[in-house]
Amino acid sequence: MTICDETVAAAVADISEGWSCLPVGDDALLVTGSSHYADGDTPEVLVRIDGAEVTVSDGGETLARLDLAGVNIETGRARQMWQSLIRAHGLEFADGRLLVHGAAEEVGTLVVLMTEAMINLDGLRLLAPAPKQPPFAERLVTFLQAEFESVEERPELRGRSGSSYRLTAAVGREDRPVYVQALAGNTQPARIRAVEHGFTVFSDVNGSLAPQQKLIVLDGTVEQWTPGRLALLEQVAYVGSWNARDRLVGFIGADAPPGSRLLLDDGEQLQTAG
Repeated sequence: MTICDETVAAAVADISEGWSCLPVGDDALLVTGSSHYADGDTPEVLVRIDGAEVTVSDGGETLARLDLAGVNIETGRARQMWQSLIRAHGLEFADGRLLVHGAAEEVGTLVVLMTEAMINLDGLRLLAPAPKQPPFAERLVTFLQAEFESVEERPELRGRSGSSYRLTAAVGREDRPVYVQALAGNTQPARIRAVEHGFTVFSDVNGSLAPQQKLIVLDGTVEQWTPGRLALLEQVAYVGSWNARDRLVGFIGADAPPGSRLLLDDGEQLQTAG
């Protein structure tokens, strides 16, 4: 036996140790291979032998995993790649299952083929849409809860006009909390409405709260909000940003308020000055 023969025999022996087979019912076998999906799970295939014919199936596992990952094989690029890979591996797709047929003496080849196909098709999970990010107000509350023991969600304030407002959070000392309002907007009209709402809330409650008890936090970058809108907001509250969260923590925990009402990092301060 040559060195190559010995190497191949050792590799085959090592691979074979990862395989297992379990009878399922009267006419089927559940075969587990030695290969793994990217997440570490092992593909399992169903083998049915009927005389001289054999059918190997994924039992619906491939489609179930893609469904769980949020991939829809009925539309778009996922559909095209799904069909292309099925053709490339010589498989059938029926009733949510992948199938391959052949002669009984080919069962080993067919099991390996199905296992490899399942792993390749599972790679379509990369086409899953990115998970939606929670709303900015929720992210801000989660951040504050990680930094402070006392965080009240959606506290109610009543303004001089008699109107009631639900803010994002009340944070810090129970006898003198900082009321926080998150402002977010993906478009210019949305940001304008957010600024108007923030200004209305804190101007209406002006006088009943000390200046250092009112904090507006902007999502995104400061240039999206423009210096003019920041100047309007800082008339009625301190204004911070998600990008300068450390300054928010320092402001809420401070005994005395800072001189400037813009709680921004150095880069953002330069943008507002420009």
